[in-house]
Amino acid sequence: MIEQIVASQGRTFTGTWFSTFSAYICRLRAYYGFADHTCYWYSPSMKLHAAREWAMPSHAFYPREWPLAWEGIDDPAPDH
Repeated sequence: MIEQIVASQGRTFTGTWFSTFSAYICRLRAYYGFADHTCYWYSPSMKLHAAREWAMPSHAFYPREWPLAWEGIDDPAPDH
């Protein structure tokens, strides 16, 4: 966990798409307010800029983090 906290504080982060370790670092970066375009995936190469695109969780969702997990978490809860 300490390594993830340290890694999350850089100007950018580059990890691997199917790594839960890398995915959590990108989630931490989002919690800390870093822009989505500062997190990259080096493998597979077609996912290099995947963190810049919003998408609903889909098949094999467990190894990655999705913007749905951090967007709007500081907004007040809706009144019912």
